[in-house]
Order: sequence, then C-alpha cells, then structure tokens
Amino acid sequence: MKRLKISEFLRSGAAKTLVSYLVGFATQGVYFIVLARALGAQEFGLWAGALALTAVFSGLVGLGSGQVLVLQAANDRHLLNSQLGTALVYIIISAVPFGLIAWLLGIYTSPEFVRVLLPLLFSELVAVRIFDLAIQVFQACDDMTRNSVCRIMGGAVRVGGLFVAWSAGLGDAITWSIWYAVITACSALLSLGWAVRFHGAPKLSLTSLRNTWRSGTFFALGMSSRTIYMEADKYILNKFLFIDFAGAMSASTRIVTMAFAPIQAIVYSSNTTFFREGRNGPEALWRSMKRPLLFSILYAVAAAILVIICAPLVPIVLGDSYQEASQMLYWLAWALLFNGIHYLFGDALMGLGKQAIRSVAQFLIAAVSVGANIVLIPLFGPSVAIFVSLACSCLLALFMLFMFIAVYKRESGQNELQSLEV
Repeated sequence: MKRLKISEFLRSGAAKTLVSYLVGFATQGVYFIVLARALGAQEFGLWAGALALTAVFSGLVGLGSGQVLVLQAANDRHLLNSQLGTALVYIIISAVPFGLIAWLLGIYTSPEFVRVLLPLLFSELVAVRIFDLAIQVFQACDDMTRNSVCRIMGGAVRVGGLFVAWSAGLGDAITWSIWYAVITACSALLSLGWAVRFHGAPKLSLTSLRNTWRSGTFFALGMSSRTIYMEADKYILNKFLFIDFAGAMSASTRIVTMAFAPIQAIVYSSNTTFFREGRNGPEALWRSMKRPLLFSILYAVAAAILVIICAPLVPIVLGDSYQEASQMLYWLAWALLFNGIHYLFGDALMGLGKQAIRSVAQFLIAAVSVGANIVLIPLFGPSVAIFVSLACSCLLALFMLFMFIAVYKRESGQNELQSLEV
C-alpha cells in the first residue's frame, strides 16, 4: 500500500511542482553566482537592500487578492475569472501608493540607493505581482504542469537576460536594476497571457471587488510580514552604511533560500489540499499533513548539515569579497528547519480558516525583527542581524506549531461534544 501511495505521489501535481522547484533551484543558482560575481559584495549589497525594500511593499500590493483567488477557485472554479479581474484591479490601484512610500524611504538612504530602487518599484510592485497571479491561476485550477512550466520559464528568462547584460558590460547595481525590470515585465506578460488562454479572461465583478479586500488583507499582511523579517535587515544594513556586510548577508540568505526550495515546493503544492481538507476539520487536515511534515523535517536537517559542510566554498565560488558569507551560513543554515515548520503549520492554519492568527503572528515577529535590528546594529555591529534573523525564524515556527495544536484540540473537542449530543 505504501509503495502504491508513493507511486501516486510521483505522478501527482506535488511531484511536478517539486521538479519545477528543483529546476528553479538550478537556474537560481546560476543566476545568483553570476550576479554576485559580476557585482561584487558592495554593489550586490546595494542591489539586495533596494530589492528588500521593494519586496516588503510588494507583499502588500494587490491586498492578498491572489491568495483569495486560490482559496475561492479551489472550492468553486466558477469564481476564477471574476477573482482574476479583481486581483488585477487591486494590483494596479495599490501599486501607486505603496510605491510612493517605498520611494520616500529610499530617499533617506542614499542617492545611489534611490537610483537602484526606481526600476525595482515597477518590477516588484507590478510585474512580479502579475507573474505570481498567473501562477496562482494555474494552482487554483490544479494545473500543476503549466504552473511548473511557468515557474521554469520565469527563471530561464531571468538567467538569459543576465547573461545578455553581463556580455554587454554589466558592472553596477543601477544597470542591472534596469535590465531586471525589463526582464521581469516580459515574464509577467507571457505568464498572464498563457493563463488567460487556458483558463479564461478576467472579469470585473463589483461584488468581488467589494468583498475580496476583507479576506485578502490578512493574506497581504502575512506575506509582507514574512518578507520584512526575512529581508528588511538588508535595507537596515544599507541605512547604517554596512553595505559590504549586506551583500554577504544577502548571499548567505540566498543560499539558504535555494536549499529550502524542495520544502517550499511540497508546501506550495499542498495548499489546495489543505484548503479542501480544512473544511472537514483539523483531524482530516492533520492526516494530509503527516507526509509533508516528515519530509520537511528530514530534508531540513540533512540540507542544513550539507550547507554547513559546503560553507567554506562560498568565497571560492562567489569571490573573495564574500568571505563573511561562509561564516554566516554556520548559523543561518538552521533556519531551514524553522522555516519548514513555519510554512507547513502556517498553511495548515490557513486551511482551517485561521489566516488572521498566522498574519498577526508574522506581523509581530516582523516588528520585533525590525526593532531589534534598528536598536542592536548600531550598538553591537552588523553581525547581530544574523542572530536576530535566526531567533525570529525560531519564534515564528514555535508559534505556528503551538497555535495549530491549540486549534486542533479545541475544534476536535467541539466535534466530539456535538457527536455526543446527537
């Protein structure tokens, strides 16, 4: 029976998503190595800081309408096109005010920072959100083959664009920021056109426009908060002029993120299952979680050990300006385990309709991360950002685990009481 289930998994959408993430891992690796070597730690740190700032606001753009699309269409396919239209409207409307806020924050950093930031405001707040929306359309329709191809295409286009830019004389963060915006816009348009071709054009619905922001706000808050505690330290390091350290920190974080790809693929492909099983109660959801949870824990421990073993190779691969990155990896590698627990139990809470709990927790952790970095970096130096990042990942994982246990016990107890009354 177990062998049969494993063979079914290998033919499932989860396996296809895993393959796309592994291919994405390879393309991201090539992209990251070439870009880091081409720019050097200082320019790469400048680029990473600007990208981190835009990423924080990118999570808020659209007000979580893409996640609402997946949630609604996973249960009722007829809502797909109206939710797609709503999501596009929200992206266009919300990108302007959030972009203005990000630009104002950039002005108070440095003139070079602002020049890198401006093209990224378009790419991250508009193009990336549209690209993600196209992927979410495929996910909501359980069309994991096209979802996977779309992801692979996005990574391949980015790598191809990087090689073209490098051959044309890429040497600074400002130049790459412009190239990056153009490449990302092309990927977004191709992906959205493909999604519309196979699953229908967007439709405007006043009811959807009125109601989506209510359920989507918590999705947006959670998404942005997660980005804040993972990426805001690069912006803060730029603000305090630790640009080289920001480059090394970004490099080590990217390595951990790439190593996290298989876990992210499993969790991502399980989202629609969690949404459906969550309607049947926490016990049904827990049964669907067991296998992904076991894989996540075993893989995270093995991957963390491998990252630590390979850490001394970082300066050899990326260049001598990244010496500090190898030391950071000895600590940051263990974020793989914490993030795996956080993602899995966080999505499980979402499946039980407890997105508000998840979002509030992520927001509080993000606030703690930003506050700790602002206070501690000037006092103890940039290295404290490593420990703040790891501590926040651990706290968030524990909170998600304990909240899931609490919800499980409460709702399971209520179900038993109702059965006894009947």
